[in-house]
Amino acid sequence: MVCSSIYGLRGAVRKARHLHDAAQRPGQPWLYDFHWGQEGIAFSAFNTMLERLLVALGWNAFLIPFFWIGLSVREGRVFLFFSSFFAVLGLFFWYRWAQMLADLLRYGNSFLTYDSFPYLLGGTLRARLRAPHHVSDIDALTFTLRCIQEHCVSTGSSGKRSTRVVCYELYKDTDTLNRDRLAGLAGGEIPVEFRLPANQPTTSLVSTPPVYWEIEARGLSRGVGYEAYFLVPIYKAS
Repeated sequence: MVCSSIYGLRGAVRKARHLHDAAQRPGQPWLYDFHWGQEGIAFSAFNTMLERLLVALGWNAFLIPFFWIGLSVREGRVFLFFSSFFAVLGLFFWYRWAQMLADLLRYGNSFLTYDSFPYLLGGTLRARLRAPHHVSDIDALTFTLRCIQEHCVSTGSSGKRSTRVVCYELYKDTDTLNRDRLAGLAGGEIPVEFRLPANQPTTSLVSTPPVYWEIEARGLSRGVGYEAYFLVPIYKAS
């Protein structure tokens, strides 16, 4: 029930702020729904790398007591098997950390410039990605526009229930630039353009659960791949 409690507390605080700000700025939810920078938004590969490192370390720290029991107690082989199995699964977290570390060292942080603010459903989203370092290494760069809604999902039986936040993809569109199109953009800006549907949800980060739009930029390379994520302010016209 931790998730429900967190959502309930956050929801109460957000709702109070939302009602106050909505009364001050009617018909302009983008001014109070999120602390948007009207010029654009940054993606910190360093922060993402650090978050993944903490997840990997936390996973290993969780398994240490089980390893200790398995190695020190004669009847504790089941704990050793359990911890060894999940330690192997935990290699995935270390892989994701190493992947983002390589991304940071090769391409650095990223910035997406908004050509207008906000973007309106039924219109066109135009933005510019500041070309990352060594963009010439990328064979294909795919931009994916998504509308996402988060839900708190409970599983298990009574007394053994667990909760987690699940992200549902409500809408998706993609656009890919090949090496030839990227070659002339090194050191400059990479244009991003999507036609926005009129019948999809508006951004509502203040809601519980939240709904938001993001652009994922993913570059395929024979060396180090590129990865970045950006929130985009997409709202319904008032």
